[in-house]
Amino acid sequence: MQIRALALAAIILFSAGASHAALAPNYQRANELTAIVTAVAEAVPKNPIDKIIHQGRDRYTVVAGKCTVLARIVDLPAKPGLVGPRQFKVELDKPHCD
Repeated sequence: MQIRALALAAIILFSAGASHAALAPNYQRANELTAIVTAVAEAVPKNPIDKIIHQGRDRYTVVAGKCTVLARIVDLPAKPGLVGPRQFKVELDKPHCD
């Protein structure tokens, strides 16, 4: 009986795939927002960020003082055989300042 239980436990353990390794959506979004804040703060250092507006999948408009910046989340290629949270980078359009 113990062998059967151990075999079942091993099957469950080793069947965990990439879907089990991804971050929960709220934590993934938090990582993305942190990266966006960092990128925009470097792009327009004289203006504090006032708001971030979600514009659709992987697109955000960031308002910093009198500047507006479009930020996009871009997937990075995953390393073969590696599972885990989504790898990405932030790409910014040129800031539009009044």
